[in-house]
Amino acid sequence: MEKNTKKDKTTNSKKKVEKEEKNINKVSLKETKRKDTDIKHLNHDNDTNRKICYAFLIGVIITVIVVIIIWPKRIATLKDGTQPILTVNNKTYTADDLYNDMKDTYSINILINSLDKRILDEKYKEDNAMNDSVKKTAEYYYSMYEQYQNITKEQFLENNGFKSEKEFLEYLKLDYRRNLYYDEYVKNLINEKDIEKYYKDEVFGDVNSKHILVSVSKDDTSENEKELSDEDAKKLANEIIDKLNKGTSWDDVINEYKDKITNEDLGYRAFNASLDTAYLKEMKNLEVNTYSKTPILSSYGYHIVYKIDQKDKPELKDVKEDIINILAEEKKNDDSNLYQKALINLRKEAKLEFKDTDLGEKYNKYISNYK
Repeated sequence: MEKNTKKDKTTNSKKKVEKEEKNINKVSLKETKRKDTDIKHLNHDNDTNRKICYAFLIGVIITVIVVIIIWPKRIATLKDGTQPILTVNNKTYTADDLYNDMKDTYSINILINSLDKRILDEKYKEDNAMNDSVKKTAEYYYSMYEQYQNITKEQFLENNGFKSEKEFLEYLKLDYRRNLYYDEYVKNLINEKDIEKYYKDEVFGDVNSKHILVSVSKDDTSENEKELSDEDAKKLANEIIDKLNKGTSWDDVINEYKDKITNEDLGYRAFNASLDTAYLKEMKNLEVNTYSKTPILSSYGYHIVYKIDQKDKPELKDVKEDIINILAEEKKNDDSNLYQKALINLRKEAKLEFKDTDLGEKYNKYISNYK
């Protein structure tokens, strides 16, 4: 009896559990179906929104294209045809005002730089030699300003009005090209008669020489025993010449005065050697195996030159280019305006012609300073 009762209870409990499980499964199924429906609605809403966005973007693009095609860029224009740029205190500032101010203040400098760059960029193409020279020049500026003014490269560029290093390098390229033209212009001023005359009067065969130098002090505070006052240096140089005249050998004089003089064997040097002009002249005029009879003053002090040997005079064709370079440098030194004259000629060759008469007058006034 008790067993049957327990069995019935167990059976009833089992049925109850199974019923609850079925109810749970039904709820879960409904919940899953509801979530699926929500996801479908959400996806549908997203698709709808996406389509709306796409339609809006396409509409904007089409509108922009239409505006570009049928509505060109417009610049405001006053009744008199001038173009207003801005207004200040109800006063209109026009493009003409800006142009006139620029002509008065910046026009010539801007103009000639722009003109020269346009002409020279075409005349002298950029190459490795140009770029190497420009970079070295830029580094020199950076180094000098850092050393003597204690400013960085960036500060140097800013202080000198360059927005970037590239802009500075472009400026140096313009300067490089201008100097190329300047050199060509000056050389073209030299004629064959000039060359032949210089060859006849100044060119000589290479000379082998040596010298004794009595240094002259640049100031009164020098502690160098070999640097004397001008008077004392000249007196000592004459004393040494007197010793040589009396038969003292060159080597013995050097040994005797070694604490007061400097001596050097220069070897063979040409007519265009990088030597002081006074020394070159003495070297040329002395006879072989003779020395200076009077002290030769240079920027270093007083020299006594000894001419050891001399080679034959070179032929004109072998030194013609050297002569042209020397004469060109002389012309540059003789006329401080020659550089500007060359650039004026550059623009003339390019057939510069002004349409703006006011600007033309300013340019003519500018170039009149160099005629």
